[in-house]
Amino acid sequence: MLGFPKPKAWDFAAIAAALIGCAVAVANASMALGGQAGEAPSGTFTLGMVGAQALIASISLFILGKTAKHGTLWGNLAAVAGMFIGTSGILLAGAMWVAA
Repeated sequence: MLGFPKPKAWDFAAIAAALIGCAVAVANASMALGGQAGEAPSGTFTLGMVGAQALIASISLFILGKTAKHGTLWGNLAAVAGMFIGTSGILLAGAMWVAA
C-alpha cells in the first residue's frame, strides 16, 4: 500500500496561494470575456490584475523555497502550480491591456 506523506504547514500555504491565484485568474478572465464586444476593461483594473498575479507568482516562489525544505511533494507541486497560474495571469492581463 502506498503511503502518501501528510501535508505540513507550508504545504497548506502553497495550496492556499494556488487557490487564490485560480480565483484571481477566473475573475480576470470573466471580466475580459464578460464585457461588450470591442470594449476592454479599464486600465486601473488591468494594472490591478497584473499586480495581483505578479504578487501571487512571487509569493508562490517564496513558498516553493520553504516547501522544498520544510514541506512535502504536495507543497512543492502546489507552489509550482501557483507560480504557473500567477505567470499565466500576468500574460492574460497583459493581453487585455494591449487589446484595450
